[in-house]
Amino acid sequence: MKCSKATDYALHALLFMIKSNGDSKRIPVQDLASALKVSTTYLSKILTRLVKANIISANSGAKGGYQLKEGWQNVSIYEIIVTIDGKQSLLEDSFSHGDGCPIKTIMDEAESTLINNLERKTLKNLV
Repeated sequence: MKCSKATDYALHALLFMIKSNGDSKRIPVQDLASALKVSTTYLSKILTRLVKANIISANSGAKGGYQLKEGWQNVSIYEIIVTIDGKQSLLEDSFSHGDGCPIKTIMDEAESTLINNLERKTLKNLV
């Protein structure tokens, strides 16, 4: 499993929101982009994915911005990764070795352990 820059920005944006008073404060995308030193346009696309996944909410207008949704504490780190990057395999076995391949077996076990750990860690663990 690879984590893209987009996932890194998503996690850091969420951390910024958490540190900025949790779910009770709306934060303009410009403030988030400035804090993360990333393009507003690029960050907006990332945040849109989090809105569609029902992890944050978006409000437009003068007092608009992004805000954590109730229950954010229970969102797993793995859920954020999948929301941004989709499900990916650690090992792209391009050869037809079959399920009995010892390399594939080891990599599948490692990936399973990683996923289980990321599913147990939630946004609450960031604070």
